[in-house]
Amino acid sequence: MKPNNLSVMVIEDNEGDFILVEDLLIESYKKIQIKHCVDFSTAADDLNQKEGQFNVILLDLNLPDLSGIELINAVLKISKDAPIIVLTGYADINLAKQSLELGIYDFLIKDEINPSLLQKSIDFSLSRKNFRNQLEGERENYKNLFNLSPQPMWLLHPENFKILDVNEATIEKYGYSLDECLSLSILDLHPAWERDVLIGKLVDNPAYNVNNQFTQLRKDGQEINVELSTKKITYNTGRKGIIVQATDITTILNHVKTIEQQNEKLKNIAWTQSHVVRAPLSRILGIINLIEEHHENLDDMMFWLKELRTSMNEMDDIVKKIVDEAQNFDL
Repeated sequence: MKPNNLSVMVIEDNEGDFILVEDLLIESYKKIQIKHCVDFSTAADDLNQKEGQFNVILLDLNLPDLSGIELINAVLKISKDAPIIVLTGYADINLAKQSLELGIYDFLIKDEINPSLLQKSIDFSLSRKNFRNQLEGERENYKNLFNLSPQPMWLLHPENFKILDVNEATIEKYGYSLDECLSLSILDLHPAWERDVLIGKLVDNPAYNVNNQFTQLRKDGQEINVELSTKKITYNTGRKGIIVQATDITTILNHVKTIEQQNEKLKNIAWTQSHVVRAPLSRILGIINLIEEHHENLDDMMFWLKELRTSMNEMDDIVKKIVDEAQNFDL
């Protein structure tokens, strides 16, 4: 797509070459602003100004004050991300290759330039710049999501599961330095008995994707119970990797264990209430019945009263025990 209003800086010391380029630009674009600079220092002054913003820079490689690779590096430093297209009077394959490797968008031979070629080069450079900006934005978003996440995260090699990158939360949580992390595989953080299951999850084997809970080891040997989330990604212009995120569930599992222990205590208390308490209570009720039936026999009465007291004391001890257990029950 053509920009609505193209602003171009032409850095060219040859007046005839500049007029040729100017004519080609005006022929190709209806709305265009052209700034002509005859040497690097003049161009640098314009580019260093706050308002010195250009969509494209067309650069001759032989200027009175600077030339060649040195010139390219100098202009790249002050170009403010504007695409640079080199215009040269001779074909030099090595120079063209070096220029492109440094960040030049295109390399054109002056004698071969025509309106269509120049327009295509400019439009392509602008599209490529937008695409690069989008990639940079996505890369920056990835870095922010990765590095600023409060959860430990690893970037892994998709085949050997070597650690390619970690975020700050991982370094802080596991006690390894960045260099130490990059010398490890994610498998090194897990006990040997669960590594096959972890590999199955990393390669997306359905048989191993049911369980997400694993045990990881800190540098100091402390165990951490975690849930792992994994995602295969493409990064850095086509490279494959696996993102792994760990959620520490140690505290949750400890709570579950505590609740299970509390439930066991509750079962014991319930059993005591339903069985142990009923034994002396049944005896008490039986003794009362006997007293009611044999109230005329004083000797038997004293015996049953003694038994009644024993059962009452026994029941009192049981009740005290239940109360003590209930008071020591941690909610």
